[in-house]
Amino acid sequence: MATAEPYEKDNGVIRIRLNEEILPHGTASPMITNMWIAGRLAVPHDNAGADFQMTSRSSEGNLYNPTQGGDCAGRTSDLTGVIPNWNGAQLGTPSNKGILLGIDPLLYNEPGVSGTCQAPVKQVAPYDMAFGVTLGDGVSVPREAMVLDMSIRKDGPTSPDLVKALSELPVAFVDVNFLRYAYYSTNGTQFQHMLAPTASGPSHDIKQWAWDENYIQSGHAIALCDRPDMVEQPDQGTCMAFYSHEHTRVYASHRQGSPNELALMSVLGDNAAAPTITDTQWYTARRLVAVGNLSTVAAVITHAEQNYPASGWARW
Repeated sequence: MATAEPYEKDNGVIRIRLNEEILPHGTASPMITNMWIAGRLAVPHDNAGADFQMTSRSSEGNLYNPTQGGDCAGRTSDLTGVIPNWNGAQLGTPSNKGILLGIDPLLYNEPGVSGTCQAPVKQVAPYDMAFGVTLGDGVSVPREAMVLDMSIRKDGPTSPDLVKALSELPVAFVDVNFLRYAYYSTNGTQFQHMLAPTASGPSHDIKQWAWDENYIQSGHAIALCDRPDMVEQPDQGTCMAFYSHEHTRVYASHRQGSPNELALMSVLGDNAAAPTITDTQWYTARRLVAVGNLSTVAAVITHAEQNYPASGWARW
């Protein structure tokens, strides 16, 4: 049964809270609303369009944007069901390390990154979402790993088609004062600076980036870290990384939240061979979240590729 209570999962390295209340409406938002890495807050609970979630878009882009967290006025998407102890990812982890949320998403209803909110009333989008999270147990899956299985389907044939390449699978808004330096990888194990233009020249320091500009690279992984020298010192520091089994696009940007200063990180759902969702079947994307220094991140990614069932990586 769906309830308004928050849920928490903790494996000693990664701790997450889900379904916490969003102000000003005081209703629970069915997404990851807080995330800690080794006891330090990485994803602060900010607003219905931030935190840690999945989103999708039609061909109208931000004009039609079903969002797991809620809309731009702070109304929250509907939690339709929850399995608080879930091992459906079939990774060999005990059920207490996983959770599955069912969601009726709202349309975010803000046409641009810094545009005007156009959500005078709550608009439930005609889609179903499922958001599965599995934390590593330290046996079958390293504790520095969190596996996401994100699914979406159209309610019916009249629901607008969804564009996979405009879908964020996932997107997180992290504390830029903690994880301020951006890196990406074209193979998932070797990282390089993710540079953006600044007044003093190209930089991977997100705090120096322009506000609300998305900087995109092609590859398999993106990482935000607490040190500027992670390429040279991969065994130092702390990072949060997203990994995609398939080659796709990753992006980051500098955002002002409510009230936090944030860094957005995301992996997009590119699939040129089948670019849109036109039928009413479920489509699922699996992504890996890895934390630690870049050497640990690379080891977690390598473990996933060597040990997770190939069927779980099926391209959506």
